[in-house]
Amino acid sequence: MKCELAALRPPESEAEIEAFDWKAFAPAIANAKNKFFLIIDAASGLSGKVVTWTAFIHGEVDGILFAEHVTVEEGGLVKGRVFCRAMTVMGRVEADVICDTLHVRGQGILSGAVRHKSVKIEGDGQVTGSFARRGRGEPDGPKAVAGGR
Repeated sequence: MKCELAALRPPESEAEIEAFDWKAFAPAIANAKNKFFLIIDAASGLSGKVVTWTAFIHGEVDGILFAEHVTVEEGGLVKGRVFCRAMTVMGRVEADVICDTLHVRGQGILSGAVRHKSVKIEGDGQVTGSFARRGRGEPDGPKAVAGGR
């Protein structure tokens, strides 16, 4: 399946985010037939725009990461912007993140502006930056978070 990836951009406004159709996301359509994923190994790095269904980051990504599922493994580093449905952080993320579900585990570290529906921090996970809950009935604006859990 071919998709014009250069034109694909993560939604930014709240209306665009809520209206985004993950079922129409090109990697989701391709993934319906073949289960696939992207692994950035510990010796590799990517700079630019990454568009995939599921990403396992052991190395480094610097730029825009656009995927339904993102796992930043221990030793992994993501810088830039992330738009995803579910993100698990066990490595380091220095990025602005828009997601439905964020899970910071183990020694995971996340710093940046985060717009989310739910967040779970466990173990020695650390978060810093601003967090804003997305979704209905949430009048809260961004909250600054500093330090650990």
